[in-house]
Amino acid sequence: MGPAAYTEGEQFQRERRTLFAHAWLPFAASAQLAAAGDFVSHSIGGWPLFAIRGDDGVAHGFHNVCRHQSMPVVEQTVGSCEVLRCRYHGWSYAKTGEFLDSPPRVAPNDLREKLSLNAVELCERDGFCMLRVQPRGTEPPRLLLPTSRFATAITTDIDANWKAVVEALLADQDCQFVWPLAFTAKAEADLGIMRQVVPRSFSRTRIVDLIFGANDPTDDLAACRSRASAAKAAAETCQRARAEALAPTPSDEAVEFLRNVALTTPTRGSRSSRFVMQTLLERWRVGALSFSSRFRNS
Repeated sequence: MGPAAYTEGEQFQRERRTLFAHAWLPFAASAQLAAAGDFVSHSIGGWPLFAIRGDDGVAHGFHNVCRHQSMPVVEQTVGSCEVLRCRYHGWSYAKTGEFLDSPPRVAPNDLREKLSLNAVELCERDGFCMLRVQPRGTEPPRLLLPTSRFATAITTDIDANWKAVVEALLADQDCQFVWPLAFTAKAEADLGIMRQVVPRSFSRTRIVDLIFGANDPTDDLAACRSRASAAKAAAETCQRARAEALAPTPSDEAVEFLRNVALTTPTRGSRSSRFVMQTLLERWRVGALSFSSRFRNS
């Protein structure tokens, strides 16, 4: 897993197929879907998805892809609607994903064809919704969210591969990592944070900090934004180091994380995971020695 895994799309596409398609993806706090029609959307690992609260109180997850010409149905990150309607050609859907109608000029030829939105698996528990693109038998992880009420979300976009972002965030001893894309922070007084990592492309990642506070957290938001900015700077520094093969040997937590990535995204004709990790660590050792030599000679 050399620099190309952080700077080119091939590894990201492999992660899309073998990791993000099968993993439980952290998606939204239940409180973000408080009322019928409330929705949250993300593009995670190349999968455009959204979750919406139905009239029956049940949350549903779907591919954010209209069945007409594959355009997005939902274009806001958060919002609310009575009917899901694609703005491009007017196809509309119920909150359950069922096809409702369309303008006559773009009406489907055969209404008997299954035209509902393509659903994804959604599990809601402990005040949080998790999505999975392709079902498997594993249960979703327990996130242990703060017990205080949901207050707001802070979004930070980062120019880095998602693996560099996770590695940088693993350095925060106050956060607990939940494989593969979530961190829960230790509650501080009446403030709690759940951090989502949203891989948008091989070079762009978003972190979404869900803020929970028993009281009005307005006074704490500046500190939360500062913390997010520091995470962005650390991740982009890590990205540059990984891209140039100059990063120091990773922490034990980062080694374990990258080992799991390698195990879940095997390359065609790859050898054992032990060989993969030995090669990875040797590259880091050589890169660290090279960096140290450059530093001494500078």
